[in-house]
Amino acid sequence: MNIILLSTAAVLGLLAFFEPCTIATHTLFAVRTHKTNPPQRWLALLQLVLPRTVLLATIFGCAAWVGLSAVSPYLALFMLVMVGAIYLLTRKIYLPVPHLEFFRLLPHHDGLSQGLKLGLTLPACTLPLVAVVGVIAALSQQPATALLAGVIFAALFSLPTVWHSIRGLATEQLGILGKAARVSPYFTALLLWGAALVILITGV
Repeated sequence: MNIILLSTAAVLGLLAFFEPCTIATHTLFAVRTHKTNPPQRWLALLQLVLPRTVLLATIFGCAAWVGLSAVSPYLALFMLVMVGAIYLLTRKIYLPVPHLEFFRLLPHHDGLSQGLKLGLTLPACTLPLVAVVGVIAALSQQPATALLAGVIFAALFSLPTVWHSIRGLATEQLGILGKAARVSPYFTALLLWGAALVILITGV
């Protein structure tokens, strides 16, 4: 279960960056951050990565601490199929699912930096991915491993933004990211349905 939890956190964490409602804001942040001087750039990246890491580690750690008594293979299969279907549905129909903006819980949140706001926000299209990892964390009932899963998810989620903030973005790279954003929901759906198929075949 621990290997499944950590592997899922890594794969879905990276996918979280490429989802349509995420990639645009993070690419814009990377472009702006790249234009600043190195001390400001590293401060902005720290304000993005550190709060995101703490947030996700807290969510997954709490899920593991609370735990789940049991989830049948058929319920897990149903959840994965439904989440995959939601990703495909959002390509055709707008679903008014709000972002979870945790930074609004802080005093004077309007004056916070863009990096801190991004770090303390879970975009709507990443919520199902976080939920999948959260359920696995709850099933594992291993808070320490769940905390590590939060660190891994946050690191992979933030990695492309950190990379582009440091290296910059060429015009052709922006085009590639745009194509990735259009394809990622389909890939995510197929990945989730593939996991559902594995559960159906193996029964675990």
